[in-house]
Amino acid sequence: MRDALREAKQRLACEIDSYSVPTSRLIAADPWVVSSLLRKSIRRGETQIAQDAAFTFIKLNGAAIWRRLMVIAFEDVGVANIDAITAVAAAGSDAALRKSCGGNTHVAIHLAGLLAASPKDRSADYLVGAKDHPTLTDFARTIRDASIEAILLAVRDKTLSLPSKTIAALFAVVPHGDAVGGRAGLDRLPGTYRELGVPEDLLAATQIATVRTREPITLMLPLIWLAAQASRETSVCDCAVPSLVQMGDVPLYALDQHTRLGREAIWRFANEHPAVRWCLTHYVPERCWRGVAYVAAFYVDGAPVARRLMWDQSEALEALGIERDLVYAGMPAEGIEPLLGVMRANLNHLNEFRRDVLARSKADLVAREVRHD
Repeated sequence: MRDALREAKQRLACEIDSYSVPTSRLIAADPWVVSSLLRKSIRRGETQIAQDAAFTFIKLNGAAIWRRLMVIAFEDVGVANIDAITAVAAAGSDAALRKSCGGNTHVAIHLAGLLAASPKDRSADYLVGAKDHPTLTDFARTIRDASIEAILLAVRDKTLSLPSKTIAALFAVVPHGDAVGGRAGLDRLPGTYRELGVPEDLLAATQIATVRTREPITLMLPLIWLAAQASRETSVCDCAVPSLVQMGDVPLYALDQHTRLGREAIWRFANEHPAVRWCLTHYVPERCWRGVAYVAAFYVDGAPVARRLMWDQSEALEALGIERDLVYAGMPAEGIEPLLGVMRANLNHLNEFRRDVLARSKADLVAREVRHD
């Protein structure tokens, strides 16, 4: 694996040697908001914000930055920039390389900028939950209990759809479909990918990321690369993203379902905004409101990318992933577009709730500091 990434390491060293690290500032936010901000700013191509977030993240969480960057690289950049993928895997797995390139902070800031500037392909994220899509659950049940030989045969089967192949790859190494570990395919799947023509540097990066992150999403990339290589047309398109709205130095899109403040704001928005509440009431059982609101807010404000790799299957995979996530959360298919539409139209109101919860959180923090003094 190390030899396969030699070129990536040399390229990274050359880039950093001629790269002046920009002045980065600490962002005044808790670790969960900073982690969310790092990912969302990379998606949106906001290079300076991404580098500030990386600088802050490494100050707050240290070596956890390397796992975080690997997950972002595979989930959000994907096949749109394989050089970026291999650079992140090489740096994240080699402390000596990072030291020779200026140290952990220097390298983390550089990689955050590299990922932010890259075009994006989020197909791996759209495919990682494919086993739960209503049209694929029967196949998933069958392949889950198959022998490893049958599973790997399915991965090689040119008659199967890309979602079906990724489900097979998932169950090759993930016994229960949620966390990597403990199945023979972890050693055998790379050989299958090699037979299919996946290049050695991508294989090495995938193996490193799979072992170090334990995230199933990393397994999807070689199959997506093969499909994208077979695409009749590919292009990079500029895409509209929601406007940047900040409170102080914190972009409000960082308050998402993975942060305490984000969950509070989204839930208040869902309950208190009449149009959003009507949509949830009309389509969704009340017990599912919260989960559906979280997922919908993500697709409206958290998932958009500024520059996107377009290829034959990219839009179909996006539709599959969105439908899977919202149906799985409890929204019937016919309600997806109405809910996403009403949330997009009222994103300014969601940001008002975010601004309110963030202001109260900061006021509470100041009050606690005063009491301690």
